[in-house]
Amino acid sequence: MLKFVTELFKPNAPKAPPPITSETSMNFDAEEVAPFLTQLANNRRFAFPEDIAKAIGGAVSDIPVEDTKRWKITADFDGHPVRVEIEAFMDDVDAPDLYFFSTQAAISEIERELEAFAESIGT
Repeated sequence: MLKFVTELFKPNAPKAPPPITSETSMNFDAEEVAPFLTQLANNRRFAFPEDIAKAIGGAVSDIPVEDTKRWKITADFDGHPVRVEIEAFMDDVDAPDLYFFSTQAAISEIERELEAFAESIGT
């Protein structure tokens, strides 16, 4: 009985984020990266680390043409830990392709944000 009571108050080990299973991507102008990531971070279903838009948006313009940089982020999606990886491939001068890797549910939400962003800038 004492063991049962002790187990009730024992802290749970943190759960590992589910594995990455899906991806999506979109081409951006370099100055559009931070505004898009800000929009994504403001999505109520996600909880990203603070200043992610500023950090990645600022770093993208420093990537040489034909080079790639990848960020591995632990975020929350619908209140559960999720791994999101963002890869920027500098396809042309100031024109990165951003790739997003995560779970299918998170990628589906990112795709909705990508579509909304593309509509808002008229592409």
